[in-house]
Amino acid sequence: MRIPTLWKANIIAFISSFCVMVIELIAARIMAPYIGVSLYTWASIIGVILAGIALGNYIGGKIADKYASSLVLMAIFFVGGLTTIGILPATKFFASATWFDSLPLMTNFVLKTTCIFFIPSIILSMVSPMVIKLTLADLGKTGGVVGTIYACSTTGAILGTFMTGFYFIIWFGTGNLVWLVAGVLILTGILAFFS
Repeated sequence: MRIPTLWKANIIAFISSFCVMVIELIAARIMAPYIGVSLYTWASIIGVILAGIALGNYIGGKIADKYASSLVLMAIFFVGGLTTIGILPATKFFASATWFDSLPLMTNFVLKTTCIFFIPSIILSMVSPMVIKLTLADLGKTGGVVGTIYACSTTGAILGTFMTGFYFIIWFGTGNLVWLVAGVLILTGILAFFS
């Protein structure tokens, strides 16, 4: 089952990347009480989320080649929403744990950040390859379709960064924002299935 129009694919990719960047920005607020706000904190968060994005694109591409459907896309969004909700209990469990305290500071920060944010960033990054696969009807237009979807995805990431940094954290608070992002993801998955 294909997403019939490029604009729907663009909206879906936009929302997914928007949500990834919201999560990345609130990660610093979530981790601050446990590991502070330093260059090491930001390097850990950015590195872990970029690693999740890379792996998610790879896995998403493999899944798209075998199981491309609106149902699988909906499942990705649903699991993305659940793993986003899981950030809050995972933070309480991993960030305050003493398991990593004997390790060098940078390793400690990276491992704690990985345990909390790696899986959600993988899941959410599986969206773009699936959307591209569902949208491609004519292989002669692959470059245009892929370029347009990635441009919209990147635009979503940019807007998610600015909106979170300038407004969302102030308006909603970190915990509420996690729930809001999870709700948007689940709703997007449902709408993608029925579109």
